[in-house]
Amino acid sequence: MPGRVMSVVLCRPTVSGDIMPVAMGACENIDDATKYSDVKPPDDSEVIKLIRSRVRTYFNNDGVIELDGGYHLYFVVVIETFSTMVYCCVAENGMDQTEANDFLNSKIRTIMASSNIQMVVAQSNPYDLLGILQPDILKFIKQHNDQFPTAHQQRMIDIRRQVEDVRQVMADNVERIMERGERLENIENRSEALRTSTISFKSTARRVQRHFCQQNLKWTLILLAVIAVIVTAIVLTILHKNDVI
Repeated sequence: MPGRVMSVVLCRPTVSGDIMPVAMGACENIDDATKYSDVKPPDDSEVIKLIRSRVRTYFNNDGVIELDGGYHLYFVVVIETFSTMVYCCVAENGMDQTEANDFLNSKIRTIMASSNIQMVVAQSNPYDLLGILQPDILKFIKQHNDQFPTAHQQRMIDIRRQVEDVRQVMADNVERIMERGERLENIENRSEALRTSTISFKSTARRVQRHFCQQNLKWTLILLAVIAVIVTAIVLTILHKNDVI
């Protein structure tokens, strides 16, 4: 989300301890700028309530209050010579504390530089100075926001980014499917090679088995022949000794 300023509120603490609004201004076409957000930024009355309940206004300080919808309320409390002032802006979370302080101090705070305004601000009623101060507030908001795309342009950027993310995911999925297909093809090739090797092994095993069977038969016959010869020789010898032959 960019760091556009949604609104600016100037207020001051009263003697009774309350917070009184001095002036405010919102960015141009704020409805258009926030139409894609589910949560709208707080208006000036809600900002005043937040300052009243959560900001200490009796010494110089600054800070940020996190809001719903990705917005932040930045504030700078300054004890000016003419009155204690609280300079606030509601911005998108793309704006950080340093940028917000610079915007409030170097831009919004200069609105109060006029001696005529300084003389009357402490005695003014709520929004008495709105007509005098608001044009400068709106000018500074516009100057700051012009560096960012409009809400519609940002929406298109986000959509293009989402489309690119989806395209990348699909490309990755296709690549993984192709890799999986290659792996399956390799597995099939290996399976076919294994089947071929198995058939070859079986054929070789049968040949070897037949060879050894033939060898066994051969040696068995030779052994039987040798035994027959020996037996015959022994029988003839015995018969000769007994003068049978």
